[in-house]
Amino acid sequence: MKHVDHFASFLNETVNLNQTRIDTLQQRVGAVSSFLRQSEYKPTIRSFAAQGSWAHRTIIKPVNADGEFDADLVLYVDEVEGWNPKDYIVELRRVLWDHKTYGDKTSYKTRCVQIDYANDFHLDLVPIVVRNAGASGVQVCYVCNRAEDKFEQTDGSGFADWWLGRNQIVAGNDLLKAARIIKYIRDTKGTFSAKSVLLTTLIGNQVWDADRFSNSLFVDVPTTLKTIVGRLDEWLQAHFELPPVYNPVLAGESFTRNWTQDQYENFRDKVHLYRNWIDEAFDERDNDASIQKWRRVLGEKFASGVAASRGVSVVAALAEGVARGQDLVAAVLQHGKQLLQRMPRVLPHVQAVPYLEAGSLRIIVDACEERYEGAPRGRRLESGDAIGSSSGIRFFARLGTGMPISPEYQISWQVVNTDRAAAEAGQLRGEFNPSKPHAERWEATKYRGVHWVQAFMIKNGRLYGQSERFFVVLI
Repeated sequence: MKHVDHFASFLNETVNLNQTRIDTLQQRVGAVSSFLRQSEYKPTIRSFAAQGSWAHRTIIKPVNADGEFDADLVLYVDEVEGWNPKDYIVELRRVLWDHKTYGDKTSYKTRCVQIDYANDFHLDLVPIVVRNAGASGVQVCYVCNRAEDKFEQTDGSGFADWWLGRNQIVAGNDLLKAARIIKYIRDTKGTFSAKSVLLTTLIGNQVWDADRFSNSLFVDVPTTLKTIVGRLDEWLQAHFELPPVYNPVLAGESFTRNWTQDQYENFRDKVHLYRNWIDEAFDERDNDASIQKWRRVLGEKFASGVAASRGVSVVAALAEGVARGQDLVAAVLQHGKQLLQRMPRVLPHVQAVPYLEAGSLRIIVDACEERYEGAPRGRRLESGDAIGSSSGIRFFARLGTGMPISPEYQISWQVVNTDRAAAEAGQLRGEFNPSKPHAERWEATKYRGVHWVQAFMIKNGRLYGQSERFFVVLI
């Protein structure tokens, strides 16, 4: 399912940079631009322009809500006779350094001067020298490399114009929104690295001129996301070796020149994985299961408002149908453990398995009471046994053969709570947790309800085996 409304809310509330921060950025850019025009900075400033994600309209909220973001401001300047490339940056910093507002906020970078507005954003001021090339009067732009003291040709506003042209083909700004979501996946998952200009180019290359005549594959944000990632995956799978990805408006400039083969292969694998997850979420017809699958891609903040209420209602409906109004704990105590086999696996607060399957080994989970972590171990528990609250349980994972699990594999534990007490405490959970120590996990028993734990055997991000659900009935 597409969940167009949930995507709109997800963008507005989680992905997009807050409008107040954009307003602050524009105000401070206006102030520094006004200062520089009136300053003694020697080069004549022709104009200022946004660059990078700000110009491409793909800037997103930092991963940490109070984190800092980056914005680039270009100064198009005339060439100064006798100046070396580094002079444009050194002199720019000197002028800023002498100002009471900017002095202690500035620092050098290779091709710019950075102003650090603490706890808000970094503004990179990038001088670009404009020259007229030959009798034709064509303007050529050069960025200044301070470290190597050399000019490097750049495309000026060409890349931004190309990117926004790709967006016009898609219409509705859905390409911009899909690009923000892809950058959000990169930043929040941290499973691959790709500079924004490279990622933006790869995304833009998946929009074809022929799409002008039929936009059925770009009718909304989730459809656009599915189309872009699907096309990108197919292109990547056709290139095992690291291919050059050229600047579409500056011949000879490859954005993959600083990428390694290992980085490329990792990116290729992750895009393939996320493409499959997106397709599964998009094609899933059950509402709750589809939300769960989208969360595997986008995280728990997607459609976050439906988790607790729907998670409770699904279990409550099961209990009512089985026990005529009793809660689920009472139903299990009255009708027996066999009722637990009717517990739904797909609940909105239960994360989908985030690992690519590589094997199907059988894992067994054992458990015993352990009143507090590190306490002497008590009675052995079977799946579905009832236990009182204010206690604790130690879980152990082993191979189905009875042999211990090799330390080369990690055991990840999914802990799922249900029923009203956990929901009201905001502790329905459903996330994956590490072992402590290897192949073990201790959990406190706090909330009346029927809960479960499941063990997953992982190596290098791939799933080699998993257990059945181990149910715990807290009374």
